[in-house]
Amino acid sequence: MKINQYPVLYVHGFRGGDYTTENLVKSALKYNNKKEYLKATINTLGQITYEGKWTKDKYPIVQVVFKNKIIGSNLMARWLSNLVFDLKKKYSFETYHAVGHSLGAVALVLAEMREKKLTYLPKIKNLVLIAGPFNGIIGLGDLPNVNQLGQNGRPAFMSPTYMRMYINRKNISNEMRVLNIYGNLKNYSNSDKYISVTSAKSINYILSPKVMEFVDYPVSGKNAEHSLLHDDSNVLRLINKFVY
Repeated sequence: MKINQYPVLYVHGFRGGDYTTENLVKSALKYNNKKEYLKATINTLGQITYEGKWTKDKYPIVQVVFKNKIIGSNLMARWLSNLVFDLKKKYSFETYHAVGHSLGAVALVLAEMREKKLTYLPKIKNLVLIAGPFNGIIGLGDLPNVNQLGQNGRPAFMSPTYMRMYINRKNISNEMRVLNIYGNLKNYSNSDKYISVTSAKSINYILSPKVMEFVDYPVSGKNAEHSLLHDDSNVLRLINKFVY
């Protein structure tokens, strides 16, 4: 009897690679008592190559790697949709889970909005967002302590990418569960060094009224730094429990 499978995609961000999600994948393998996973590498033309193994258990793990480390979130989202469709043709699943760090988190939200419109694509069920620059990056559309969130969570200023997500919020699945993790070094910037708390929390205003469940998880201290956040032991435990 064939079991229903829910693959779990791990997606890095801008200038990232397999090393970005290495500890996330290792932690998930240990949590699920397994050793094998599939790595999907997308080259600069959007072509996909695979190495490793698609496992036959309930949660096949897929590590996604973009060879072009500086692509934007829109192209990243389109290539993610292509990857999910290719995996569906090979392995026949309808729902998947995803974990995205930094720009990968933004791309996953954009991809989910595409999936609602393109009905042949599988849908995200459990989505983990780590340090997502949803409303600008410090020095690129955002400055420390300038943008503010209203009592209802609406940001005072919206970046072009954020505005696009806000306009297309009707395409967000109401069956999705979301865990939003962000860091605060507790210095003057109220950021994880690169992403302000305001930018990371701005996604709440778009997603929380639409989805089945939305959970915020702030991290403070030295492990809250942008490139360390995805390796924090408490964060890893929380992600595994949420996803699996």
